[in-house]
Amino acid sequence: MKKCKYCQTEIDKKAKVCPNCKKKQSHIFRWILLGLLAIIVIGAIAGGGSEDNFQKDYKQSDVVTYKDVTYSITKVEKTKGSNEYFQAKEGYEYVKATIKIENKSDEKISYNALDFQMVNGDGVEASVYSITAEDDVQLNSGELDAGGKVEGVIIWEQKQGDTGLKIRYYENVLFDDEYTFQWTLD
Repeated sequence: MKKCKYCQTEIDKKAKVCPNCKKKQSHIFRWILLGLLAIIVIGAIAGGGSEDNFQKDYKQSDVVTYKDVTYSITKVEKTKGSNEYFQAKEGYEYVKATIKIENKSDEKISYNALDFQMVNGDGVEASVYSITAEDDVQLNSGELDAGGKVEGVIIWEQKQGDTGLKIRYYENVLFDDEYTFQWTLD
């Protein structure tokens, strides 16, 4: 014997309908409903955010939007240096990239030049080479208010004539193992 799920009257274990209240004893509909609800909750938690399908590879001319912040390369220049204190070593050249960051979100964000890394044609990833940006305004680190923008130069030293250069952006270079996106330079 078991009790009716609704009126608590004792009924036969095999009864599908309570003889007292005439209600079905099956919970199949309830299990289906709970299953669908669980799938919806898991789907909402596990993903479906816009970053899941985020493209990671871009051309130098592309403007990248990530979490309502736009990143772009406005200029790339290769140089041996301009004075005796700012000279690339033999067989190398400086790659100077001007990066623009625009905060289109509703919140203040942090930015850091160290979150940008350069990968050469041999697959070697390097941090910013120089904090001396000659007469250029260098990109440092700081915070950017909602609607704010900043633009500055980052410099790396690479083999002269390397055609496989990429600039990678890490949301946080100290904690992220995988880059967020990268540009392939022309």
